[in-house]
Amino acid sequence: MRTLSLLALPCLALSLGACGEGGVLDESVKTTVREQLVATCTATAEGQIPEGVTVDLNQVCDCAADKVLDGKSVQDLVTNPPTSAEDLLKVRECLNEMGPVKLAPVEL
Repeated sequence: MRTLSLLALPCLALSLGACGEGGVLDESVKTTVREQLVATCTATAEGQIPEGVTVDLNQVCDCAADKVLDGKSVQDLVTNPPTSAEDLLKVRECLNEMGPVKLAPVEL
C-alpha cells in the first residue's frame, strides 16, 4: 500500500516541476507523504504488538515519519523514496528514545 502511494511522487514532482522547488506545494506533498507513512506504520504495527504490551503507535509512527522525512526535499523523496528497512530503523530509534515499553500487569 505504501509503495503504491509513493509511486505517485514522480507524477507530483513532474507536475510541480514548473513551480520551482520549495514553497506551499512542496509542503503539501511532504504533508501528504508524512500522513501516508504514519497511516502505513500504524496499520502495519497493529496486530504485531504482543498482548499485554502497551505502545502508543501514533507517537511512535509520528516520530518515525518525522525522522524519515527529516532534511529531505520532495526531489529527494522522488529520486530515493523511503524503504521499509529505513522505516523500521526509524521506528526502532523512536522506541529507544521513548524508553522501555510498558507491560500490563499479569493477572493471576
